[in-house]
Order: sequence, then structure tokens, then C-alpha cells
Amino acid sequence: MRHPMLYGGLELDRAHGLRHASDPLALARHPGARICLYWRGRQPVTGEPPVAALTDWASVGSLIDSLAAPLVLLGQDGEAPVVAADISGLEAPEDGPDLGLGRWVMLRSAGGTLPRQDAALLAYARGILIWRERTRFCSVCGQPLTVADAGHCGKCSDDTCGAPHFPRTDSAIIVLVTDPQGRALLGRQPVWAPGMYSCLAGFVEPGETLEEAVAREVWEEAGIRVRSARYVASQPWPFPSSLMIGFMATADGEEPNPDRTEIEDARWFTRAEVSRFGEASAPGEHGRFLPSRDSISRALIQHWLEG
Repeated sequence: MRHPMLYGGLELDRAHGLRHASDPLALARHPGARICLYWRGRQPVTGEPPVAALTDWASVGSLIDSLAAPLVLLGQDGEAPVVAADISGLEAPEDGPDLGLGRWVMLRSAGGTLPRQDAALLAYARGILIWRERTRFCSVCGQPLTVADAGHCGKCSDDTCGAPHFPRTDSAIIVLVTDPQGRALLGRQPVWAPGMYSCLAGFVEPGETLEEAVAREVWEEAGIRVRSARYVASQPWPFPSSLMIGFMATADGEEPNPDRTEIEDARWFTRAEVSRFGEASAPGEHGRFLPSRDSISRALIQHWLEG
């Protein structure tokens, strides 16, 4: 791969040393601080082509105070803190609150049109705020968590337990399998839009290596035994909390036998056939189309298409 995956490559200083001694509320009030807002899965962008619409305390501080909005330090840009704020408690129309920042978008719909650094920043903010939203109680004893490390840790409020909880990332492999004839194995899940085909993927299970996960998932989903697997690239995937780890693999080209539960169809395609696939907005031959351009699955397929 010639370029890092979208949603990765963030150049922001994550300011690890600043987390332990800082209150994210105080950092958000810092002169020059930039605030990255999140509202019920949406984030604000402005302009065309769009860019991330960050704001400041003077503009949204009273709103953050009134909502007691969760805050997380994302990092530091020079001397200026960058803070994420979850204002999902604000009642507003389904397309987002009117704060004069632009329009509110779902990252999956806009990520491929944003500058790469903006896409990576919004992905980071989205991922950690979803973790905050879903991790409010101790999984050891059930007591509420208190926030520590500028939002990057939840600590059990029961001193007899005191278990720390950190942002989670679920490791998942995604693999493009090829055969000696130069064909690629693509499949589709029954929940996908009709006509979409993509790489096979699945979560890494306890006690297995990434390569073992590749072999297991391809066998379970398509009935194909892979002979070798080669790491290509990885991609943060905050939908909601995965790290996609991309591989190319080889197999002998046996006829696929999809499991019909997770994968309803899997088949070998030549480069010529895949080149006639379209996009979701304009499907190609036989109504088929490739996954969205913001995904590592699309990057793996494009990498193979270009030879």
C-alpha cells in the first residue's frame, strides 16, 4: 500500500504526559483550545469539499456546562489542547443541532471526502467517546466508574475494587484471498445492500494469532483453505471500536462453500469482472458494486486490481 489507510495516520500529539495531571474541562477552557463535538453519532463539517468543523469554549462552553457533557483530551496541537465533547444530551432534530458550525454527518458517509487528517481526528474522537458512553460501570463489581487520565481511563468508584478500565479496541482481520489463476475471493453478507461484494473478515478469537484468524475465518465463511497469509496494512475502524488488520492470502482455488449464515454468497472473480463492478450509487454489471472507498476492504481490492 502506498498510503496509510483512511482514519489512520493522525499527526496530532496525543500528549500522553498531559493526561495524568489534567482535567479535560480545564483544558477545554484553555485559550486556543479546539473542541471536536459529537452528537448521537454525528459530527460537524463545513464547506465543500468538507472539512471538520472544530469550535472553541467561547462558542459552546455554556452548552457543555449545562449538559455536563463528557470530555476527553485528544491531544495537543502545539500549545493548544484538542478536546472531544459528547453533547448527545442536547435535544435537537435528527439531522443535528443548529450551532452554526455547518452540517452534522455520519463519519461513514463523509469520511472519504474529508482531508485525511480531519478524517483521522473525527475517527479518534468518535471511537473514544463511544467507549465513554458504553463504559460507565465496572465490569468487575458493577459500581459506577469515575473518569481519570483526562477521559482515557475509567476507575471503579469502589475503593475495595478500584479496577481500571481503558478504551478497548477489537482486533479483526480482513483478507483478500487469491488463487493460482489470479482470481480474488469475494463474498457478501445477507444484511448488506443487494449487489455489494467485499473481502472476508472476522474478529480475532482468544488464543489465536492473526494468521490463524485469517485461516479460520476463510474456512468458516467460505470453506476455503488458505496456504499462506501476508500482512498488508491496518485501519482504525471506530464503528464502533475495531482495528481492521488487512492481509493478502493465497489458496488453491477450490469451489467456495459459503456458510449461508454469515456469508450468503462467495465466489472467485477475475480482475476483468471486478473492474466492471460499480459503486453503491451506480452499480455495475449484474448490479454488483464494491465496498465504500473509506474502507480497507476497498483498498485491498484496489491494490489487487492494480496488480
